Amino acid sequence: MSGSQNLTATAYDQLSPVIAHRGASGHAPENTAASLRKGAELGATWAEVDVAISSDNVAVVFHDSDVNRCTDGRGLLIQKTARELAGLDAGSWYSPFYAGERILTMTDLLTLANELCLNLNIEIKPTIGRETETVWAMREALKQVPFNHTLLLSSFNVHALYAAREFLPDFTQALNVEAIPRDWRNRLDETGATGLHFAADFFEEAIIRDIHAAGTPMACYTVNDFETAQKLYRSGVKAVFTDYPERLILNATPVAR
Repeated sequence: MSGSQNLTATAYDQLSPVIAHRGASGHAPENTAASLRKGAELGATWAEVDVAISSDNVAVVFHDSDVNRCTDGRGLLIQKTARELAGLDAGSWYSPFYAGERILTMTDLLTLANELCLNLNIEIKPTIGRETETVWAMREALKQVPFNHTLLLSSFNVHALYAAREFLPDFTQALNVEAIPRDWRNRLDETGATGLHFAADFFEEAIIRDIHAAGTPMACYTVNDFETAQKLYRSGVKAVFTDYPERLILNATPVAR
């Protein structure tokens, strides 16, 4: 598969300080082609997206467990086929301007990211119990569309990370958390994850500095203002996820206090 990292390098060696969260989701409906194109237009070289599966085990780009919030449909994502999902409008909920945006399959995503020269952080969002099937479907998508850029995998779900370690071992992994656990070293060792991604609301400077000193790369979500981004960069966080990449791209290096 193209895009895999070698045994010594990791995706973090290529990671930009600014990652477009679900694309430029402050400007366009999240996880759609429109949000990814907007992110690239605004200067992002990395985008974060969410991948789950349909009832017929096709990897699709979607965040929620149900389609209610971000489409004109109703019901659980896992209970709909890829064809049914393709028929939903994933843009009108955001703005009439984006009527007709569709739920992307992962093959659509990879094709578009290749076109836009976007590196990807794919967050694995499996239905509980379908972790292995989700990662397997991602593997099949990568076989169909070789990815020409850097790919980082992350998840809150440890079983998804176990499956990724087995079926997608060439790609760097990150453990997602909200608050950083005190036993963060053990959690990373257990999952085989290289990096740790945490929520900005749970910023604790002392523990972040310790993690940075240990050489563990960190990224933080979701950061939409300059001051918070600067605080995180100064503490040793390598990248932030943002809905508005243009706000941070020009100021993505730490500024002294």
